Amino acid sequence: MNILRRSLVRSRAREASHEVEPTAIEDATTSTKASGSFYFWTRPGTSKEEAKLVQKLDFAILTFCCLTFFAKDLDRNNINNAYISGMKEDLGLYGNELNWMITWFQIGYIVGQIPSQILLTKISPRWYLPAAEFLWSIFVLFLYKCRSAEQIYALRFCVGFIEAASWPGLHFMIGTWYRNHEINKRSGIFTASGIAATMFSGYIQAGVYETMDGHLGIRGWRWLFIIDFLITFPMVVVGLVLIPNPLYEKGTWWMSEKERAMCIKRLEADNRQPLGRFDRSLFKRVLGRWRFWILCTWFSLMYFVYQQPTTSTMALWLKADGYSVRDANNLPTVYSAISIVFMLLSGAYNDWRGSQIESVVLICLTQIVSESMLVAWNLGKPALFFAFYIAGTIQSLFPIIVSWTHTVCTADAEERAIVIGSLNSIGLAQGTWWNQVFVPTVEAPRFYRGYRAGLAASLALSAWLPVVVWFTRRQEKQERTNKHPVVEGVAPHEANETGGSAEKHNAGVAEIQDKADETGIVM
Repeated sequence: MNILRRSLVRSRAREASHEVEPTAIEDATTSTKASGSFYFWTRPGTSKEEAKLVQKLDFAILTFCCLTFFAKDLDRNNINNAYISGMKEDLGLYGNELNWMITWFQIGYIVGQIPSQILLTKISPRWYLPAAEFLWSIFVLFLYKCRSAEQIYALRFCVGFIEAASWPGLHFMIGTWYRNHEINKRSGIFTASGIAATMFSGYIQAGVYETMDGHLGIRGWRWLFIIDFLITFPMVVVGLVLIPNPLYEKGTWWMSEKERAMCIKRLEADNRQPLGRFDRSLFKRVLGRWRFWILCTWFSLMYFVYQQPTTSTMALWLKADGYSVRDANNLPTVYSAISIVFMLLSGAYNDWRGSQIESVVLICLTQIVSESMLVAWNLGKPALFFAFYIAGTIQSLFPIIVSWTHTVCTADAEERAIVIGSLNSIGLAQGTWWNQVFVPTVEAPRFYRGYRAGLAASLALSAWLPVVVWFTRRQEKQERTNKHPVVEGVAPHEANETGGSAEKHNAGVAEIQDKADETGIVM
C-alpha cells in the first residue's frame, strides 16, 4: 500500500507541475524533522528551497495584503480624526453624526462580505482584488468634496461595500497559500498593518492640520481623504503585478513550476483542500457543522468588547479633557502600538507552540482589567491612560480567530471562505447595533453604559473559550479515530466531492504522512 500511495503522490505532483520530475521536488524540499526549539520565522529543518519559496510568498502576497490593508484602515480611522480636526465645526455636526458615518460604512461592509467571498471563489483574486481597490480609491476621493452629513453617509456606505472584498478576501488568500504553522504570524502581521494605519492616521492628520489647513482653499481634514486616494491608487498596479494566479489553475510569473508543485505539496501536508464544488450543498455544509455557529459567536463576543474602549473613545475623552488637537490625535496611537507589539509576539509564539489558547487567556484577562478600571473611572489620569492602552490587546484576537478558522476548516475551501466572511459580517453587525446602543457619541467621554456592557462582554468572551476548545478537540479526536478529516453534516458520497477533483484530494492522514516523509516537508 505504501508503494501505491507514493506512486499516486508522484503522479499528482507531475500533473500539477506540468511534467516537472517528482525527484526534483523531493530534492528541493528534503529536510529533517522540526525540533522543539523556538523559531521566529521558519521552522527548524525547513530546506533552503522551501524557505526561498516562503520568502517569495511573503514578498508577493504578504506585501500586497499589508499595503492595501494599511490604506483601508487609514481611511477608516481618518473619519474619526477628521471629525475632531474641523469636520464637526465646518459641517455643524453636533449630534450623533459621527456614529452614523461609522454605521453607514459598517452597513455597506456587512452587506458586501459574503457576496464578495462568493465572487472570490469564482473570479481570480489577481483581477478581483485590484478592481475592488480601484473603485474603493475613487469613492474615498469623493469624500473630500462633501458638504453635508448625508453626502458622507452615502459615500461611506459605498466605501464599506467595496471594502468588504478586503479583510476576508485577503485573509482567505493567506490561508490558501500558507501552512497552519505559518498562518498565525502572517495573519498577525497583516492585521498589524491596519493597526499601524491607525497610528499613522493620527500623525498624518496632526501634520496635515498644521501644514496644509487652508492650502488651495481646502481645509486640513479634507486633504486627508485626498492623501488616502494618492496612497491607495498605486495599489491597483501592485496587485496586478504581485497577486498570484489560482494555484491549481495556472502558473504565476514570479513562481517556477517546481515551486508551484512544492506549494501544492505543502498544502496537502496540512490537508488544505483546493476550491471544489460551489452549489446548494455548500449551505448544508456550512450551516450543518459546528464551525459556523461556534466561531461566529466567538467573533461576535470579541466585537462587543472591541467597541469600547478604542482609539476613538480615547480621543473623545482627551478632547473633552482639554487636550490639544495634536495630542488628541497622537496619544491614542500608543493603544495601537501596544496592539502591534502584542500581535506580533503572540503570532510568533502561537506558531511555535501550535496553540493559541495561552494568548487568548491573556487577552481576556487584560480586557477584564481594562473595562473594570473604566467602569470605576475616577481613578486619576494615569490609571485611565493605562486602562485605555492595555485594551489594545483585544485586536490580537482578530488574527487568532481567523487562524483557528483556517485550521478547523482546512478540508473544505468553500466553507473556509464563507465562514471567514461570515465571521466579519456577523461580528460587525453585532458591533454596529452595540455601538449605537451602548457607545453613542453624546455620552462621551464617560460612556457610563458602554464600559459596563464592555465588562460583561469581556467575561462572556472568557467563558466562551472553553466551548471553542471543546469542539475543536472533539473534531481532532474524530479525525484521529477515523483516520481522515471529519466532514460533518454531509453524506459520505458528498464529502468526497466538497474539496474538488480526485486528483486534488488526500486519501487520509496516512497518505499525508507519506507525502511529508517523501518530500521532506516539515509537518
